[in-house]
Formats: sequence, structure tokens, C-alpha cells
Amino acid sequence: MKQTLEIAYEVRAEVLKADSSACSILRKCYTICQMLSREVDWIKLELFGYSDKYKTIGELLECVPEYRRVRLLYHDVFGKPILINPKLSSIADFALDESICEIESSKGSLYIMGDLIDHLREEFKVPVYSAEVSDLQLRKMIEAVKNRALEFINKIILELEYGDTLTSIFEETKKFVDSKLIEINRSAVEKLTKTYKDIVQGSSPLTWSQAAFACRDILQDFTDSIYKSDYLPNGQKPPTRAETKKKLAFTLRARLSASKDAERELLESMIDFLLNYFGKISNLIQKHTHPAGFEVKREDAHRCIIYTYLIIGDVLKILEEHK
Repeated sequence: MKQTLEIAYEVRAEVLKADSSACSILRKCYTICQMLSREVDWIKLELFGYSDKYKTIGELLECVPEYRRVRLLYHDVFGKPILINPKLSSIADFALDESICEIESSKGSLYIMGDLIDHLREEFKVPVYSAEVSDLQLRKMIEAVKNRALEFINKIILELEYGDTLTSIFEETKKFVDSKLIEINRSAVEKLTKTYKDIVQGSSPLTWSQAAFACRDILQDFTDSIYKSDYLPNGQKPPTRAETKKKLAFTLRARLSASKDAERELLESMIDFLLNYFGKISNLIQKHTHPAGFEVKREDAHRCIIYTYLIIGDVLKILEEHK
């Protein structure tokens, strides 16, 4: 791990240099991935090109990162610009499948030949000899790759520097929640521990999607257990089982009213933060229980279970301190 961390710091220093090479940076990132036995698809695609994975222009346009989508400039046999008929303007949209090393070594504009040019000449009778990706577009693409590499390497450094500490903190929170929640709602803690185990051992999107459903039920069980009808303010309609944020708000506000003046301001700030945080978590979980238009990934399931543990832990500590 020490050697990996040293390389990661070298990569970060290299990225921050104005004249750094995106190809060199990605090769080192790829080395780090191999040292950590980790697959990072976008790094391999940038290093080896996208043509093996995406066979058609349509697939490329749909699937490559935004920074690889470019606008082509067409030239005739004499190198003069050609204006494309507005009806054919969509053909000017193009996605580069070359490796970042090939793009970086072009030393200026990149010229596209081959099937696309033949298609324009034969199908649409356009006197095109070549298509150009401007130097400005290429430089923007290279900078985008460097920025993406910087984000990646910062995460690696954070993980390697503080991973053990963060794991320890989470494990402490998990033990606290499991021990306290069993006294409040045995069903909730059983669901929580089972969901955590399923995510750790799981290997399919079905398992990860089910985790979001489980977290929603756990939060509903938890707020059902801590909420009492006595906490309902006059004139307010009792919250339903699904209204987890309302139940939490009524419960925490009731505890706040019993606190001492000296700690009221701090507690109010904490409760406001928790309510906002809880709302965001509820939205996240709701999103993943109705995954329209995207696939629930392992990291999505991780967020759901981690945030569920953290929010329950914070609420339990406040309630414990203000019995």
C-alpha cells in the first residue's frame, strides 16, 4: 500500500504540471489499478481506445464521455473548407475512438479519413477529401482526461490515507446502531444487518436494487418506533408510515423543547442539519427504489446502507442525550 500511495502522490503532482502528458498519467493510474486489483473501465478505454468496445459511430456518440464528442470540419482535396448542407449537419457530430496517446501525439489538428469520408462522397455526393478535429477541441479533450484522472487519483489517495480510519469510524457507528436499535425495533435491526451482509456479499444489480427497498423500510420502521403521538403539534395531521421525515421532525422538535437554553442553539443547528440530511437520504433511496433510466450499481447500494446507518446513529445519540 505504501508503494501505491507513493505512486498516487507522484501522479497527482504530475497532473498539476502545465506540460504533463495525459498518456503518462493514465498509464500510472492503470498501474495503480493493477496494484489494487481493481478494474476501472474508463482508464482502459482512454489508454487503448474505444473502437473494440463500440463498433459504430452511433454507439460511440451515445456511449463515450461528453468530452470525446466533437464537431468535424470538412475540407476538399485542396484543403479548402466545405460547408455541409444543413440536412446533413448531424454528420458533423462525431465521437473520437482513438486512444488518448494517439490523440496527444497528433501535435495539432487530427484528420479523419476512411468510411465516413467515403460515405459522404458516395452517398451524398459531397466533394469531401478529409475531416478535421481542431487543435482546440483536442486540447480541451486532453485537459478533460487530466481532470478526470485528478479526481480518480484524489479518491485513491483519500482511500489509502484514511481508509482504515474511516472504516473504523463506520464500524463503531454500526455497532452502536445495532446494539441500540435492537432495544427499539428488533425487526428493523434484523433488516439492517441482513441488508448490510447482502451488499457486502452481493454481486448482482438485483441485490443492490433490493438494498434500496430495504433501507426505505428500515427508516420507516425506525421512525415509527421513535415517534409518539404526544409529539404531534396542535393542528397538525398525524404523519403516515411513509412520511419518515415528518415523524423524525416531530420527534426531534419535541426533544428540543425539553433541552436547556445553553444547548438549544447547538441542538437546533444539529436538528436542522439532520432533517435536511434525512430528506436528501430519503430522496436518494426513493430514486434507487424506482430506478427509471439507470442501473442501480454497487456504489449506489453502498451509499444507501452507509447513510442509513449514519443517520440512525446520529438520531439515536440525540435521543439518548435528551431522555
